[in-house]
Amino acid sequence: MIPDETILTNDRLVLFGFGLFETLLITDRGPLFADLHWQRMKKGAQILGLRLPDKREWLRLIQVFIQQTLETFPYALRITLSGGSPLTRHPAQLLLHKRSIPYTLEQYTSGIQLNLLPYPRNEQSPLCSIKSTNYLENILAKEEAGRQGCEEGLWLNTQGFLAEGTMSNLFFLKDGTLFTPSLSSGCLPGTRRQVILNLARSQQISIQEGLYTLSDLLSSDEIFMTNSLMGIMPVRKVNASSFPVSPLGSLDSGMRCLETAYKNFVKTSAYLF
Repeated sequence: MIPDETILTNDRLVLFGFGLFETLLITDRGPLFADLHWQRMKKGAQILGLRLPDKREWLRLIQVFIQQTLETFPYALRITLSGGSPLTRHPAQLLLHKRSIPYTLEQYTSGIQLNLLPYPRNEQSPLCSIKSTNYLENILAKEEAGRQGCEEGLWLNTQGFLAEGTMSNLFFLKDGTLFTPSLSSGCLPGTRRQVILNLARSQQISIQEGLYTLSDLLSSDEIFMTNSLMGIMPVRKVNASSFPVSPLGSLDSGMRCLETAYKNFVKTSAYLF
């Protein structure tokens, strides 16, 4: 699948935002957790009726892009599967773009601020379970959070339960138990969400996935967000409510211990090429 700009003018990606994307963290060892990203894109392609190359070809295209790109590691690689053009019989195409990672050491040290968004996440939408390129709602929500002086927004769903951030999954700790909204809340099945849950189980940390209220979150001990680029990001404030953020590497913090375990796991994880 080689992008053709003349074809893309009629592609449903351009006309309707019809497509899928994944954002991979690229290190000097290759793409991190590429298999999880491919599995999610494959599921999304099945839902949208799009043809996705097999994993071997998908990885080959990524490898070629990395080898041809002069970039300092780490960086973000976005891979987009366009919706194609059934009327003109043009197939879906893969498009690859790179960008820098936006998160800073200061944010990992002190934490970020969340803004509770004024409108809900629709947990009944079929878009909740896929990484759709129809991302305008997320972008507008992220911009709204920025206008409130926050780095990320936080959605409740239509039933008033916690869902997710505009570009991240939500976790919080209370009395040694790790909580996160279940997929029924309308949150995206994030790749790092899956990794963190598996890692917590391996660390014998008690886990609860369910439907939680804002008051549940505000009474927690620690809060953090996850996505493929940020990994584990501490939260210091939700609207006017402040939360403690322990020093990096602190053994007294459940979040920091999980963060250390995650970093160690990343260092030892297998890369697919």
